[in-house]
Amino acid sequence: MYKSYAACFKLLFVLIAISFCNPLFAAKKKKAADTSVSTQKTDTSKGETIKLPVPNKKTFFYKIDSEVLQGVEIGSPESIRSAMSLIRKSKGDYEENEKVLINIAAEIMKYAWPSEKITWEIPAVNADNTYLGAVYMARQGVFDSSTGNVDFLSIILPALVLLNPIASDTVVAQCEIPVKTALAIRPESVLAQYLMALFNERKGLVQDAASCMASVYKSCPAVEEVSLAYVRLLRQNGQYDKALEVLGKVSGDSNDIRILKQNAYIAFEKKDYSSAELYVARVLQQAPNDLEFVLFRAKILIEKNDYIHAVSLLDMYARQDNTSIDYLILRAKVQLDWSKNTASATETVEKALELYPDNKDALMFAARISSMTDSPVAGKYADELTAKILSADPENLQAMEYALEGLVQRENWQEAYSICKKLIQSKTMTSELVEKYVTICIKLGKAQEAFDYVRKVYDANSSDEVLMQAYVLAYCQVGNRDSVLRYLDTQIATATPKMKSYLLYRRSFLQLTENNILADLRSSLISNPRNSDALFRLYEIYYDKKDYRKAQYYLRQVVAINPNDSSVKKLNEALTKLIQ
Repeated sequence: MYKSYAACFKLLFVLIAISFCNPLFAAKKKKAADTSVSTQKTDTSKGETIKLPVPNKKTFFYKIDSEVLQGVEIGSPESIRSAMSLIRKSKGDYEENEKVLINIAAEIMKYAWPSEKITWEIPAVNADNTYLGAVYMARQGVFDSSTGNVDFLSIILPALVLLNPIASDTVVAQCEIPVKTALAIRPESVLAQYLMALFNERKGLVQDAASCMASVYKSCPAVEEVSLAYVRLLRQNGQYDKALEVLGKVSGDSNDIRILKQNAYIAFEKKDYSSAELYVARVLQQAPNDLEFVLFRAKILIEKNDYIHAVSLLDMYARQDNTSIDYLILRAKVQLDWSKNTASATETVEKALELYPDNKDALMFAARISSMTDSPVAGKYADELTAKILSADPENLQAMEYALEGLVQRENWQEAYSICKKLIQSKTMTSELVEKYVTICIKLGKAQEAFDYVRKVYDANSSDEVLMQAYVLAYCQVGNRDSVLRYLDTQIATATPKMKSYLLYRRSFLQLTENNILADLRSSLISNPRNSDALFRLYEIYYDKKDYRKAQYYLRQVVAINPNDSSVKKLNEALTKLIQ
């Protein structure tokens, strides 16, 4: 009998061993045991592959009704309240997982939608769990990466840190994959869409952010946080009328400080500075210590050229914070535009670049100073300062204009030609830009191209004296000397004093004797004593003749007319040393 039992056990052992060696059985066993295996889904918007958790029937919330769980995962105030209504038990006899889910719903409502009321009872729960721990860490500005990512909520909750304004850029970057993964799992999640919009905003992708927020607003038009965030993004995208339309639908007191602030920003962006100042004043009546709006008021006053009151506000702000990028830019603007103190403005903007090396406003202001002074700021010329801006925004016309100035100053004519060509094709083409284009073309030996272009532009607007100067400059390069002289003589007879001065200056280059050259230049200065080109030409003539004192007499006048031109200052300093 014992032998028959032994034989049976032996046979059973063999069958079990064979079963474990069977590939089909092994695959089934692995599938049942491994609940952390991920599938993949392609994010078609950017071609990225996102790993999604395999649905696991035994997650922490698997026994809870799917409709309840879905309501919390969608995360809108309405869906959360609906879910809480379904899970509600009259005696409050909840399972632990139900208590946790109810607390998660309450935390989402309090943190994401604080204007919305919580209409359900929140049972006491042990806070020492993964889900609520992630929310707690998010409130501290920390991304909790220890949740395990086993289900939708463990993936999305750490990303609530995007709601924390103190979250660092490093922390924000950690949220990208979780939010995209959550959206891949549940595309209809309002909470995930909202967090995606905030992420894009923090990354500077305001168009993408507005697009995401538009979907959220469509689902929750009555939620104040959504409306105000949508207004903010519309404003950043320049959609001011749409922003005002949405803002007008926000339910609440017209003295609500959040609404007043958005109205102030929109009025400022629309250049309605008087209205902007009124809104700012109403904000400061309620919050006199709001430093952001103290500085904003100074910014408005500067735009209104009320520098005296603006400086008082800047001084007040500086007592609390003198390293803010906005403060430094405004201070530099006052120093440059009001005090005319280029050295102080340069020092201030260099401090800004030291603290915020990639800040667009600081780079642009530094480029402006460099283009004005023909000298580097923070060791770089205007084209070098705007390089970062243009790499991110190649169509930024202001940055291109500053870059062009830097390239001209450094006599990089080929690159200057490329940028100038692009600028003259833009809708903001100016006569000054045409003049610069003519100069650059001449430097590159493209005088005929310059003449052909400027002739068409000048023919369309012959009353523009800047265009006339550009036309004369090009004509002097390509025309027959006698023809050009006859043209100049004809124009001189009827020109305004300023234009006459320029024409005489140009005619001086066509004269064959020194006496005639000097006569034209002196006549030019009689018509316009501040013609720095004529003065500089006289400096060059007397310098070549080694009559240094007379040369300096004219050069000093050029310095007085162009006090910010560092290259002229250097020539004067060198000449002073030579005379001594």
